Amino acid sequence: MVAVKPERRAAAEGIHAEMMPSANPVEDLAMYNRRDPYWDRLWAPGSQANWVTGPMARHHKKEGLSPVNAKLLLAEDDALRIATSNRGRTERLAAWGVLDSWRTASAEQVAAFTGCRYFLDPNYSSMAASFTLDLLDIGVYANKLRLNPGMDSSVVFRTANSEAFNKVIEPTLTGPEWLSVTAGQPWSTGGQYDRHNVISTELGLRAAEYLDIGAVMGEKLSSVDLLAGSGLGKKLTRADGRRADGTIIRHDGMRIAFELTATASTSFESKVRRWAQVISERPLETSGLTIVFIAAPHPDRSTHTGTDPRHEIYRILSKVLREFPGRGQDSPAARIGIAHWEEWFPDRHLMSEAFFNLEADFAINDATGPERWVRRGMLTDYDFTPWHTFDATAVLENSKLLAATPHWLREGDHTALIGTPMERANVEVPHPAPAKPHLVKGRPLGAAIGNGGDAKLPRRLRIEWS
Repeated sequence: MVAVKPERRAAAEGIHAEMMPSANPVEDLAMYNRRDPYWDRLWAPGSQANWVTGPMARHHKKEGLSPVNAKLLLAEDDALRIATSNRGRTERLAAWGVLDSWRTASAEQVAAFTGCRYFLDPNYSSMAASFTLDLLDIGVYANKLRLNPGMDSSVVFRTANSEAFNKVIEPTLTGPEWLSVTAGQPWSTGGQYDRHNVISTELGLRAAEYLDIGAVMGEKLSSVDLLAGSGLGKKLTRADGRRADGTIIRHDGMRIAFELTATASTSFESKVRRWAQVISERPLETSGLTIVFIAAPHPDRSTHTGTDPRHEIYRILSKVLREFPGRGQDSPAARIGIAHWEEWFPDRHLMSEAFFNLEADFAINDATGPERWVRRGMLTDYDFTPWHTFDATAVLENSKLLAATPHWLREGDHTALIGTPMERANVEVPHPAPAKPHLVKGRPLGAAIGNGGDAKLPRRLRIEWS
């Protein structure tokens, strides 16, 4: 077979995450204290977790088929009381937002996103109530080396395939709360591709922790429509429900959508072609859209069996790019890159210089074969100047409204971004004329008196993160 990819580089030297400053202020939730979902061989022999759903647990308990963790099966009234109470409300909304956005996440990842250590325990009341109400499912890694997998910080969560959020939870949320959890989009139901999703979630976390970026978005907000259609105020030439696995957003607003792939298949070729089509229709200066495909094969399979999907990934991208000729800044060749998990993260809890600049290969040289590919860092070697009518950085401020945004990137009161209920209704508070104008000293209605602060909206009508 004719070579199409660059010569494989020597294994990158890694820097242990503990040696680098993490933006995550909760040290025991930082990358180097979490399980490594790629290098820890959590998924041997497959890529799916063993899941327990609420209906399954209730059925097994009723029929006496197997022991059921009583802490996870609360009385429905108790579960609803916990899920709607004010105690722990901010963290609970954040956890729901993370799972809604990323679809599948480990307990450690949920804790890291929210800053709440309680989520390391699946028996924590908020998670038990969510499980009882069929909002989420709980899974364990299908690793035969763990003879007795327990319900501890090694579990994974996903949104359940149910209508529980829409029917039970949404009616109890205020408008700002609903917006913070769902980003104004339909609630995500059901999970899939467990290994793939957890590794994607980990990449989003690592980018937020160790890179100088503006924001990171999960799968839900990385759809073709939001990145290239309605999210830009435009209409796609044809409807498309595809989504990237996540999006890293630079401070200048450039979007780096990422797609992880363990193998190169027919469906992969179709996915590459669709992204190339979308990119060819959306200039960089009016969309800020780029994409990087990240080869993330099972380390055991790629190391010990000699199976390496990367050659095939380069071959498929080369094939697709022949349908979209060009090497200029707006071409698919210049905006679709290929990277490798093992070069960004060469071993457990290690990061390379290539990751710190998000280095990827682009087919922009006027050559054939391996010489066609050029290595570029997507954070510093990639120019982007938005068109004067394109507010590329608006997404950075809006991301602070979202519960799925890592907690250190959303701190503060962001209510002004959505306004008060009366402002949204275009109504002003009436100010009656004073009965004795000559006695009025000019203090405005609602202003502070003494040590009290100015009157504020109730907490549930604000989007404020601490």
